[in-house]
Amino acid sequence: MRPALVHRRSVLRGAGAVIALPWLDAMLPRGLVRAATASSGSALAGAAPTARVAYLFFPNGVHVGEWLPRTSSDGSWIPSPTLAPLAEFQRDITVYTGLRHRNAEANGDGPGDHARSAACFLTGAQPRKTAGDDIKAGRSIDQAMADEFERQGIRTRLRSLELGSEPAMTAGNCDSGYSCAYSANISWKSESLPNGKETDPRAAFERIFGRSGESPEAGAARLRTRRSILDGAVAEAKRLSRAVGTDDRGRIDEYLEGVRDLERRIADDALAQLEAKDAIPEFEYAPHDMARRIDLLGEVLALAFKTDSTRVATLMLANEGSNRAYREIGVSDGHHDISHHGNNADKLAHFAAINRFQTERCAAFLRALSRTQENGRPLLDSTIVLYGGAIADGNRHNHDDLPILVAGGRARGLRGGRIAACAKGTPLCNLHLGIARAAGAGLDGFGDATGVVAPA
Repeated sequence: MRPALVHRRSVLRGAGAVIALPWLDAMLPRGLVRAATASSGSALAGAAPTARVAYLFFPNGVHVGEWLPRTSSDGSWIPSPTLAPLAEFQRDITVYTGLRHRNAEANGDGPGDHARSAACFLTGAQPRKTAGDDIKAGRSIDQAMADEFERQGIRTRLRSLELGSEPAMTAGNCDSGYSCAYSANISWKSESLPNGKETDPRAAFERIFGRSGESPEAGAARLRTRRSILDGAVAEAKRLSRAVGTDDRGRIDEYLEGVRDLERRIADDALAQLEAKDAIPEFEYAPHDMARRIDLLGEVLALAFKTDSTRVATLMLANEGSNRAYREIGVSDGHHDISHHGNNADKLAHFAAINRFQTERCAAFLRALSRTQENGRPLLDSTIVLYGGAIADGNRHNHDDLPILVAGGRARGLRGGRIAACAKGTPLCNLHLGIARAAGAGLDGFGDATGVVAPA
């Protein structure tokens, strides 16, 4: 029997959720399946890769001496102590030097580098100095790309996805007269409207599958009974499996097993938080294991890309100016306090440890993309990941020679494995524009870009 043709937007119906399917051979026109299979043995290998872009942001700058890698004789980069956790992905990563965000500098506005750096990171705009409700920055590159994808007729369940480990504040004075909205958000839908972000891995997971309108009490009850979003979808999956080819049946089984495994791990984390809140009523969702929380958010993001729920996303490892202590790695003083190290050896060592912890989170996300297959190759190959911040030396608060790297994107023409030395003072927006174009968003310009740095 000839396998059925399945529409790309076909879904399974679960427990109040819509479960998008991964790419299948059956979603390709039969002529393309025959041609691709004849030439490569895999139909999906012949499909054009869908581009995704993720921006991972970390606050408070870096210990510069521990960040920058050295260049080897063959032109590749030798991992620095901070970037050592990324060694397994070295061939997929380009480290950039010389990039600058001049609109994160004071330019007459005085103190407030933390707020300016986060607000400027993806917008290239200097935020208005205000702690009131008259905030103003600029539309961020992820939103410009989402606009362009929509113009091209690309429709995804989520226009964009914003995630983070700390709350998306929108009011208050967080940095020398700058609104907390600037420090806590990097994605801006318009110059006066930050997108906010989801900080709970479970809520982010369920958002991908369209669950909404559930009361906190009902959600807690469902969590305690361990009801899966896949409940009700198994029968549909079995019917679909009978209609498609052998390879697709394997993909469906593997995909559903992966969804259920991630759902279980997220539920374990959420139950621990629920039990803590039951014991201490004023307790808020703030897991002590920050690594687990960020890594789960990263896995949810990888799943969002795999199901084509969105094409662009942001993940803030922490809010800019965050003063969280990292006791899990032996750092009991606040991150922001330590970043003002004054060249104190102990503070520098602790600062470098936090930087490495953050890089480990980036590595965990790249790992999630790498082990997820699409079109016969790792999802990392079709995903461009920018990792960095808009403060360089945490002690100096400078916004030039920013700590920036780009990973993945091999199927989009990126090579990786080297250091790209840009002319000193090159606007970071030049790279933002280059990434957008590599992802298929043909923007004419962006922010304060003076040209295009094509991601390498």
